[in-house]
Amino acid sequence: MNAIMYGAGNIGRGFIGQRFFLSGFHTTFIDVNPAVVDALNTAGKYPIYVTHGTEYQVEWVENLDAINGRDSEAVVRAIAEADIMATALGVNILPLVAPLIARAIELRCANGAAPMNILICENLIGSNEFLRAELLKHLSPDCLDYFAANIGLVCVSVGRTVPPTPADILAANSLAVCAEPYSELPCDLAGFRPIGAPLPEIAGLVAFSPFAYFIERKLLIHNMGHALMAYYAYQKNYGFIFEAATDGEIKYVLTRALIESARALAKEHGASLDDTLQFVEDLMVRFENKLLVDSLARVGRDPKRKLSEHDRLVGAFKLVRKHGGVPAHIAIGIAAGLLYDEPTDAAAVEISSCVKAEGVRAALAKYCAITDDADVAMIEDFCTMLREKAPFEDFVEKLAELKSVAH
Repeated sequence: MNAIMYGAGNIGRGFIGQRFFLSGFHTTFIDVNPAVVDALNTAGKYPIYVTHGTEYQVEWVENLDAINGRDSEAVVRAIAEADIMATALGVNILPLVAPLIARAIELRCANGAAPMNILICENLIGSNEFLRAELLKHLSPDCLDYFAANIGLVCVSVGRTVPPTPADILAANSLAVCAEPYSELPCDLAGFRPIGAPLPEIAGLVAFSPFAYFIERKLLIHNMGHALMAYYAYQKNYGFIFEAATDGEIKYVLTRALIESARALAKEHGASLDDTLQFVEDLMVRFENKLLVDSLARVGRDPKRKLSEHDRLVGAFKLVRKHGGVPAHIAIGIAAGLLYDEPTDAAAVEISSCVKAEGVRAALAKYCAITDDADVAMIEDFCTMLREKAPFEDFVEKLAELKSVAH
């Protein structure tokens, strides 16, 4: 059995590639980094340093090779012959590779090849429809029926944290990646093809339908909490996520922000509140993993996207409002994001400069689509308190006041 892993970065190697290996597939990685491709072909294996308490456990991934993504003919042939495929490229890259995937689908159609499912491991709600639209730009009319019946576009919620690998580990092996033990792979049952056929046997795969709850659980709880910690901890001059997760004041705000979002998400989807809160409890433990030396700069990168209307922080904020709650703790994360002025991050510099020049109200309208007077006033207050380094007792008092008004 042959698997294609399109993208040999942290998620490709540190999560999905390992799932394929453990499931008995020969995996071909496709990547445009020639050093990674050459190293994979030379070694034929790579290590994953999985964190267990205060120690790493090394797990090897083998039975693999690699193709340079710029070798279009080799890429098309490999996809045309694969039994399963996954992407972990970044949403902005999917339109660039769609023509090659479409050519491979055309070849599969011409050869009467067996069905193939594509696990889309991209951080985007509706990633299946996004990729479908890109592929349809390049598929011929004669291939459309085959495509609809035989090519599965499967949304995946990637929950495993795979941070940048520490320098000392990379020095020992340039292909090494670090990861947390969590390895559940939730997928959209409705995306698999042919409809009704047995699912591919992939280690950790859990298929659900409808899948929107699991996509939003990842975005509006996991990713929201990550971003809140990054921006809030930046205001306190920390450097890493585990430091934020073990700071009592940040943990106070984080826990309640996660609960705000969890309650609204359970209501939105008619899901079990107990199960959703259990996810929050597990997540809090995972955030404190000291061996995941995950920097605030990485987690907070590109606040322009992460503060946008439907993304993690503002998306959670608006969902809580939709269901009658007061997203006061999430509001602190938004305020901290507006003030995030990491000099190496162009988006952070742009937003923080807008706040300084035009004010919080203008920045909220421009970047977050938040214009309600009460919402703006709440976030403005938290921005002022963060700027002035107000005592945490003031935050607690303000939060209690906001929550009491709701009742």
